[in-house]
Amino acid sequence: MKKEIEYLIIEKYLQKELETEALLNFEKKLKENVDFAKEVALYIEVNNTLTSRFSNYKEENDLRNTLEDLGAIHINNIEKVIPEKEVKVFSLMKYSKYLVAASLVLFASLVWMNNDKNSLNYNDYANHDTLELVVRGNNNTHLLKAEKAFNTQNYVLAQSELELLLQEDATKVELQLYLAICLVEQNKFELADSILTKIIKGNTIYKNKAIWNLGLSKLKQKDYPSCKTVLTSLPKSADDYTQAAKILKKL
Repeated sequence: MKKEIEYLIIEKYLQKELETEALLNFEKKLKENVDFAKEVALYIEVNNTLTSRFSNYKEENDLRNTLEDLGAIHINNIEKVIPEKEVKVFSLMKYSKYLVAASLVLFASLVWMNNDKNSLNYNDYANHDTLELVVRGNNNTHLLKAEKAFNTQNYVLAQSELELLLQEDATKVELQLYLAICLVEQNKFELADSILTKIIKGNTIYKNKAIWNLGLSKLKQKDYPSCKTVLTSLPKSADDYTQAAKILKKL
């Protein structure tokens, strides 16, 4: 029963439930016993990983059920391979720590590797439409520079030129949209999100594009709840709906 007791003491230590003398003994052992320190570190790591990943999500209950099922499977397997007489000799508690710890580590690793959010990459979805501002006969230098800069992914120069154009006419929603995209590309999220939100609240042909790009901004910030909320509002008729649906499936 030594291992089971040790396991419970680690849990009590983490929950700050150890009395003064027991706490001192625990911390002394932690400093002097390398194997024990590694065991405690592993438990803490697994505990923190699971707490972080399943906080405020119903998956935590699913995890508990999964671990119980895993435990039951392992227990059944043990009973099948160990003769009946030996089963009576070996206490099931002797295996409980290892079963649970192994299941936790295995399940945490699988969650980390298979968590769809880890495969979400802003650059995989940020395929911006070409900026076409220049019409035949228009020799506006800023239009030419803004268009060329954006289409060659020189977002710093594009931002500068778009800002100059908006100083001439601040009502151009298309310029506002592409300015916001330039800002997102430079991780200037606060101003970009403000511009996109303003466009979304309006009633122009650029509304759906603004929703899509605000969703991309939240994705790049790894603000997954906000990303989901924004992209959910994108109508099925939008050009970017299919791409948005792919992101939503992983959120």
